[in-house]
Amino acid sequence: MGGVLTKHLEKLDLRQTRESGKDGNVVTITFKPPTGFATRLMQFLWTFALIHYIFYGFLMAAVAVVFRTFLLNSTTAKAVVAVSLILYLPSFFDGSEKNMGRPWDTLRCHPIWSLTQGYFPAKLVRTHKLDPRKKYVFGWHPHGILILSRIHAYGGAWEALFPGIPIRVLGATPMFFVPGCREICLWFGAVDAGRKTAEKVLRNGVSVVVYPGGSKEIFSTDPNSRTTTLHLTKRKGFVKLAVSEKAHLVPTFVFGEKKCYSKLNVPAPVSNWLLRNLKLPLIVFWGRFGTWYPYKAPQTVVFGKPIDTDMGKQSDEKMDHEKWIDLLHRKYVDAVVELFETHKTEAGYGPEETLVVL
Repeated sequence: MGGVLTKHLEKLDLRQTRESGKDGNVVTITFKPPTGFATRLMQFLWTFALIHYIFYGFLMAAVAVVFRTFLLNSTTAKAVVAVSLILYLPSFFDGSEKNMGRPWDTLRCHPIWSLTQGYFPAKLVRTHKLDPRKKYVFGWHPHGILILSRIHAYGGAWEALFPGIPIRVLGATPMFFVPGCREICLWFGAVDAGRKTAEKVLRNGVSVVVYPGGSKEIFSTDPNSRTTTLHLTKRKGFVKLAVSEKAHLVPTFVFGEKKCYSKLNVPAPVSNWLLRNLKLPLIVFWGRFGTWYPYKAPQTVVFGKPIDTDMGKQSDEKMDHEKWIDLLHRKYVDAVVELFETHKTEAGYGPEETLVVL
């Protein structure tokens, strides 16, 4: 992206990084809101376009319907559409989402992300240094409605927290079947959330980010509740993945995201039926101006201590594989709860805020 824009954003100095603890083990990254009309307008336009990326494909389809008469009757228009499809379709069916993805690092690491990160504003806390020679499965909790927290890892923030540890984010399969949405997901480092894809990524030495709570936590997100609900008790697939690929588990907790949207509670029988039979999470929510542009709500993302999953290092030689999975899962859940309790005050949560693990 343009050098003038990059220099302007770097001059704003919206991101600050501070090391503390023994040998700089703890790293805290904070973002401050941009000031000035022009910069705030740029922040609004960028964030608005970013948040609504899922609609790009539908918008293009709507434009085609509106101008269908012109497109069908103009030889030039038909030629342009035909050439565009010929150029685009190979990339649509190339299967990138089931391999290593197609990240656009120049965009993903561009300082323009600091405009959105500073809007909330965001804060990232690394509690332990990670060894770049190892692989990791980062479990993020809770899922939230739109997983806004993933934005805070862009713009070079991830590289500052975990140098030498590349990642891919596991995303829902339908996201890769919507033109426009597909490209943005791939550019930002997402791949299909299938088990085979996750294994392939880890076997190539790249760590993964997973959201164990999945769609159920979308419905559990309640901006008016003092209780944060995680669906984790029966979610052990990510633990099995880490064990099979000899990757460490890293618990990660996100504070504040639940306050970014208002939500209409759809009757549970309706939403459960759609989710169970059609894999469609029906949720009605909105932010500022009745759009998906989020409300301002400070967000804090805390990365916990890595958990070694190597069964060969455990002392009980009689422990079988399933018991080892259960033990690691309990240890992981305890670590997530500890992250919440340890950091909730610093993240702006009051003593009345509680965590429930279902």
